[in-house]
Amino acid sequence: MFENGKWIWVAENANPDEHAEFLTKFVYQKPRCKKKVTLYISADSDYVCYLNGELVDFGQYPDYPHYKVYDELDLTGKLQNGENVLAVEVWYFGADTQTYIEGKAGLWFVLAEGNKVLAASGADTLARLSKTYRQYEKKLLSAQLGYTYAYDATKEDGWKTQGGDGFAPPYVRKDFPALFKRPVEKLLNGAPVVGKLVKKETGYALYDFGQETVGVPRIRFACDKEQTLTLAYGEHIADGKVRRVIDNRDFSVEYRAKAGENDFTGCFRRFGLRYLEVHSETDLDGLTVEMIPRLYPVEVQPYEIADETLQKIYDVSVHTLRCCMHEHYEDCPWREQALYNMDSRNQMLFGYYAFKEYAFPRANLKLMAQDRRFDDLLAICFPCGIDLTIPSFSLHFFTQVREYADYSGDWAFVKEILPKMQSVLGVFVNRFAKNGLEPTFVGANYWNFYEWADGLEGTLGQTETEKFDLVLNALLSIALQNMQYMCDKIGVSATYGELAKTVNRAINATFYNETDGAYAMYENTTAYSELGNALAVLCGACVGERAQAIAKKLANGNAWTKATLSMKGFKYDALLKVDENAYRGYVLDDIRAVYTKMLDAGATTFWETEKGESDFANAGSLCHGWSALPVYYFHKLNVK
Repeated sequence: MFENGKWIWVAENANPDEHAEFLTKFVYQKPRCKKKVTLYISADSDYVCYLNGELVDFGQYPDYPHYKVYDELDLTGKLQNGENVLAVEVWYFGADTQTYIEGKAGLWFVLAEGNKVLAASGADTLARLSKTYRQYEKKLLSAQLGYTYAYDATKEDGWKTQGGDGFAPPYVRKDFPALFKRPVEKLLNGAPVVGKLVKKETGYALYDFGQETVGVPRIRFACDKEQTLTLAYGEHIADGKVRRVIDNRDFSVEYRAKAGENDFTGCFRRFGLRYLEVHSETDLDGLTVEMIPRLYPVEVQPYEIADETLQKIYDVSVHTLRCCMHEHYEDCPWREQALYNMDSRNQMLFGYYAFKEYAFPRANLKLMAQDRRFDDLLAICFPCGIDLTIPSFSLHFFTQVREYADYSGDWAFVKEILPKMQSVLGVFVNRFAKNGLEPTFVGANYWNFYEWADGLEGTLGQTETEKFDLVLNALLSIALQNMQYMCDKIGVSATYGELAKTVNRAINATFYNETDGAYAMYENTTAYSELGNALAVLCGACVGERAQAIAKKLANGNAWTKATLSMKGFKYDALLKVDENAYRGYVLDDIRAVYTKMLDAGATTFWETEKGESDFANAGSLCHGWSALPVYYFHKLNVK
């Protein structure tokens, strides 16, 4: 059946930031017995689908040119007797980012009633370049997300129901990439949230949605003449307004209004926001601004805590997780919407308790395993079209996979991706130096990042001098142990565990300072970090009385580089590994102090770092999945 659909585009070649429109008319006769009607659809890069002028659904799953994913949209009961019009808008990004790999512009679909094909993409489909979306502007929303868009309602011609000028047969591609069913559920639309007008001036209106909200915007209004609107969005108004432009980022879309009634839903970009601004040339009559939440369908597990503050911390943590969970896990819904190993490891672990759901983490891990980076390390994000990797994040992958298998019991998946894990870990194994340690990576495309703290953040885009550091080697030891554990579980002979012992011995010989009683961040230095010392405990290099002494320093004050929100979990885990009874109270007290501070500052989701919006040159995210760790620790420590 799928062979009936062909990959099509307006012309043989396409340019970056190109919008196209496709139209198919077909006659339908309702059967006596109701049958399921399904639209199978895939696009490069994103699509919005309409049936007889009504929005059906939108949102291509982020995939790879070699792993092309299709959706199944249920149209049962939505077709009308007689002529029907299927209309699809497709936006071709055409430029590599951290969330997209450049592929061939295209649309493929098959509409079927059972096994009977009603319509399919091919030579009979009509195509044209979009008249309403501005072409080839290539205006960055952010480096991770790619382009933003501009829509011109004055060019609307009713094509979604009756066709229009300029349509012609499409170019039909000869190749047919392998298609794979979307591995997760489609997103659901939540009930529209109406923004509250909190500030109004001539040609300016500011709306507050009350809390962090993730979805697509809808605006409705009337005006007496054509004019240009700019919709700008953000998570805060620390400057008195939305912080729209930050360096080369521009968190806005443009809408050219027609005279009369306007009603626009922006399906091509998902916004993560609390506030939305509307800039207009004149005041608009009856302006209504809404957000249509886009939600991944999970069931939040009830969890009740007697302490009101801890309950709120828990609930906001769960909301943070949901805001960072769409086609895949996202580090943040506002700035990047990117899938990172380390971030998503936290999100998966927390989600096992918040949702007790395993299909979503499995799909994310499979998406990571589809990565084909040239040096066999994992890319910085998935899918990712730029040449950049964080080597330490490749090591977090083994923790993710082990935890997934432990919680889900799905050891068949471990067998499925074992070759990928072997190739990734092999990169590190083949680089061991004579001292038994792993050196840092050299090259502008290798970012030796561990966390956002002094001495641990690496230097993005620059070549660093090769050295030996504690965090990379402790993470490697943990990865080797996790790999040995998984091999044992699935009956594969391996020697990763022995390699981990060698690394641990080298860690003690190289980084432990007897005088200061701590593990140094780097060879031949006396700089220390909470993260490094916590990982020394967790990897098993630091044991016994030495581990007890390190734990006391972690909990009772030290002059070391502090663990940030992204890495506090490792600090907590080290303390609880040494003595859960002794440090349970410290972990809960620290969570209360850190997270209450964010709540007192008005947080409705938890932040990227404790500095909030002012961090990263005023680009700090106020909703970051890695910060939802109270979910895990409240369950682990049985907080009631």
